[in-house]
Amino acid sequence: MYFATLITVLFLDLVSKELAEVYLSKTVYEPLPFLKLSLTYNKGAAFGLFADLPEWLRVPLLVITPILAFFITLIYSRREKDITMVGGMGLIGGGALGNLYDRLVLGRVRDFIHFHIGDFYWPAFNVADASITTAVLLIILRYLGR
Repeated sequence: MYFATLITVLFLDLVSKELAEVYLSKTVYEPLPFLKLSLTYNKGAAFGLFADLPEWLRVPLLVITPILAFFITLIYSRREKDITMVGGMGLIGGGALGNLYDRLVLGRVRDFIHFHIGDFYWPAFNVADASITTAVLLIILRYLGR
């Protein structure tokens, strides 16, 4: 379950980012009144965190963290029996590796999903970010339900 989820997330993330590069690099698509699709690049972590750190600190931090996340989720998924938790670990691992790929190959992460209400915009994100966020919510709900 862990590897199936991880590979699915990684595949969907990388394919969607490639499609964003092809179709959204010079255009903005608004399929819904609250959703805009346009390609942006993020040198930081989620929501642009750490983007202003010096490169000598930012790059190692943003490369080591997803590698640690992958190994921690792998180890935890091997010990865990609950399928929700194992799936959540796969979501985190796949998301971490998807953004790590961008960071290593491109030096920045491709984001293209923008939710907004009027002029208030949620920070841009991608499939990897959505997978990690979904996993965290699943894990919190699972622990609250115990």
